Amino acid sequence: MEKNKKYVIAVIAVLILVGIAGAYTYLGTDSADTKINSSEAVSIVENDPMAINYSEEYFHVEGWRVTNTELLDSVPTETVQDNSVWRVRIMERSCACSGIKDLFVIEGYVSSSTGELLGIETKSVLESEYDKKTCSSTSCH
Repeated sequence: MEKNKKYVIAVIAVLILVGIAGAYTYLGTDSADTKINSSEAVSIVENDPMAINYSEEYFHVEGWRVTNTELLDSVPTETVQDNSVWRVRIMERSCACSGIKDLFVIEGYVSSSTGELLGIETKSVLESEYDKKTCSSTSCH
């Protein structure tokens, strides 16, 4: 009986440590020293007039859409000097049919310290140009 108690306590301790490590990993980018979090960065990009116009024209089904953010050390241009920048990607498939389809993309860069929109681009590419994890439909791969 005493042996089982020690085993249970050890298992609980391991689960707690794994939970803490997992939370740190999951929240790592948002817990960095930033004034703008990833949700705010998404909102800044979504509210840009270019993004609004593009999404009104090409985004039609929320279920086919994926939004992701990534905290970068710098923006991929030499003209902007910022310590860290949010890269925001909002993507939607052109349809839910099987096979590789067009992916409509809004990609913006937001300063994590000021919230300034540093750049925004809209494009249409084949979804094979992106990782499978960005696909918003279960039938696409």
